[in-house]
Parts: sequence; C-alpha cells; structure tokens
Amino acid sequence: MPARLQIKSEDCSPLGRLILQHLEDEAISMNRLAELSGIPQPRLRGACFKGTCPTPETLRKLARAMGKHHLELYTLAYEGRIENLPEDANDNSLDMLMREMFETAREMGLTPPTIRPSKAKIRKALMELGFRSKNEETA
Repeated sequence: MPARLQIKSEDCSPLGRLILQHLEDEAISMNRLAELSGIPQPRLRGACFKGTCPTPETLRKLARAMGKHHLELYTLAYEGRIENLPEDANDNSLDMLMREMFETAREMGLTPPTIRPSKAKIRKALMELGFRSKNEETA
C-alpha cells in the first residue's frame, strides 16, 4: 500500500490547523470530513494550506460539518491577509477580536442570531466593547 500524503501543521494556514485539530479531536479522516461536508476531498485538502483562498461556499459547508459558525472559519481563512493595517494596529486587531467573540459565545453556549442585527444594535455593541470615534479620542 502506498504511503499516504500527510499534511504537516507547519504547512497549514490557521484554518488548516483548525481542520487538522478537528480531524484529530473527532478521530475522523480527511475523506470522512469531505463526505460530511459535501466538499471534494482535494478541495478540502487544498483549503488547509497557507496561501489558499477557500470559497465562501466551501467555508459554509465546512462550518456546518464541523459545528462552527461560518464567520469563525472566514476569520481564520483570511487571517493575516490584510496587508495595509493602520499604523496603530496591534495585537487587538479585528481578527483577534472576532475570534475571541466567537470563542466566548461558544463557551457561553450561545448561537449566532438568525436575523442580522440592525446598525443601531451593532453601534451600541461596539460602544459597549470600548470602540470610540476619532473625535472622542482627540478630545
């Protein structure tokens, strides 16, 4: 029997590392996850590597099969792809904030809303999280 092609964690994107961890935690193969998600195995395997851009549909299918919210996978898939970060960007970047929000929601047993929140609710939540307008920062 020929040797199987193993994916090494160091060759993976953050999304790929999550997929590998899921395979290990669930004791399933890449082929089985491909079946469960409805994603062709070569496409699923390719989504694991650094520099790849899985399609939104692939991420949605994968999220469903893994029991995750698709926005969490989007965040991991596109982590580090923003090239022109503001000068004052630090470890509290939007990617980390999104990941922490999803992690906290999962710990609390919360599920994402089925209806998109209004702009007013989003603004209120951002202010409660400590976001401030540029006018407030300079005052």
